[in-house]
Amino acid sequence: MGRRIVSLLLAGLVLGASVAGCGGGPETGKAVDRLAEAKAALPASVKESGVLIGGTDPTFEPMTFKDGETFTGLDVQLIEAIAAKLGLTVKWQAMGFGELLDAVEGHKIDVSISSMFDRAERQKKADFVNYLNAGTSIVVAKGVGDIGGMPGLCGRRVAVQPDTVYVEMAQAASDKCKGKKAVLVRSDTPSATVAKKDADAALNDFPIAALDVQKDGSLELSGPQIEAIPYGIGVAKDRKELTMAIQTALYALIKDGTYDALLTKWKVTEGALRTGAINGGA
Repeated sequence: MGRRIVSLLLAGLVLGASVAGCGGGPETGKAVDRLAEAKAALPASVKESGVLIGGTDPTFEPMTFKDGETFTGLDVQLIEAIAAKLGLTVKWQAMGFGELLDAVEGHKIDVSISSMFDRAERQKKADFVNYLNAGTSIVVAKGVGDIGGMPGLCGRRVAVQPDTVYVEMAQAASDKCKGKKAVLVRSDTPSATVAKKDADAALNDFPIAALDVQKDGSLELSGPQIEAIPYGIGVAKDRKELTMAIQTALYALIKDGTYDALLTKWKVTEGALRTGAINGGA
């Protein structure tokens, strides 16, 4: 049985058992409080401090960004809501996207969340609790129109953020070009690079690309989303109790409507993903 199937079955079993108060013990007949169990199983360092240290790269509006000195966005508010369910507060640390999983693996942070796709290569360093589906979008200058998806990148300068999956995706597309190859332009702000005419196209997550286009009238989305993949909350692989606590709290937010309210607030309802699977990506 594949890892993805196991993860989905585990998610279904946990959700079916209910988050709090609905499952009865087979011998006692008493309701099982899943959140209380999750709180009790938290790592000692987290439980004793009452603080969950979250790491994020706050450059992915509307998912994670800074409003003045305050971290905000869907990713940030989701983790803060998860922490609240577990009786914790969140202390945020800003770091580069490429540093996040090393920080998780080394226990420098407790969780990472930064619009990070759950992919098999990343699962070598962390376990991922899936919370949203997002596709890839191509951003081009206004008036360019649909370039035909990834094959349309051939012969164009393509802006991609370093340490993201888009570097690999753009390179893979370029390798398939029969004529002129794509030229990768590494940038922390891919859409802005297109707006400045330093690139012809940019790759980014749909929620981020859609907001970029909304805020800059010189840009547009080229064609439909490509290949939706789940985002994941990253937790160190040797901290299974914390992973299960995050998953249990996420289920509680799904059940009480908080999850849907957050997706509505940040205008990403099309990405709703209620499985809460662990390592459900590929």
